[in-house]
Amino acid sequence: MPPARDGLRPELMDQPGLSLAETERALADLERVNRWLFGIGATLRTMLPLLAAGPPRQSVLDLGTGSGQVPEVLARKARRRGVELTVVGIDRKLSHLVIGRRRRPRQLRVVAQARALPFRDGAVDWSLSNLFFHHFEHAGNRLVLAEMRRVARRGAVVVDLRRSRLAPFVVPLLLTLVGTARVARYDGRLSVRQAWDLDEVEALVAAAPTWGLPAQLRRRFPFRFSLVLPGAG
Repeated sequence: MPPARDGLRPELMDQPGLSLAETERALADLERVNRWLFGIGATLRTMLPLLAAGPPRQSVLDLGTGSGQVPEVLARKARRRGVELTVVGIDRKLSHLVIGRRRRPRQLRVVAQARALPFRDGAVDWSLSNLFFHHFEHAGNRLVLAEMRRVARRGAVVVDLRRSRLAPFVVPLLLTLVGTARVARYDGRLSVRQAWDLDEVEALVAAAPTWGLPAQLRRRFPFRFSLVLPGAG
């Protein structure tokens, strides 16, 4: 059964009481998961063809950027394809941005809420939500998607967890094998339980008839989906 979207449980990293040491360890664990457990592959396979089809200089707004690892890898891969990518990362937790700043000083970072982005219309070429979508219920994600489209000239891209019968068994085992600590293990299991079904994503987009736009929704490996919406400008 799909989770009750209006009763989502917050992940530990989203809660205010997490210590700085645990926050730093959790972000490091996420980087390890991305590096060894195909965490970035689906995003690269979705974004790189879109970037390659555009001009040589583009910009991307990364929602829930955390340490900034994902857009850093994306920018490096894009550069090899002749695209210079400017990255702006947002996160509602200042601690995430401070830790990310130490590791990746070249990225621009802003404390902000995804449902009310502090940017003008068409401020960037692309907006990206990587493993961030499952943090919100239906109403919240409608606002997030609307904001993502508003600020992006070329398009909005969502890559997130896809519900699977195998994932609740496989993901906890893999998190243990790569040596993640308490926070990453808890949040990983919770994320899998709160993953979206493709039918849910389709219904969410269809419920916004004023958009009047085509959506590209695809299954991605492993346990992922990608959604590409054209930008508002």
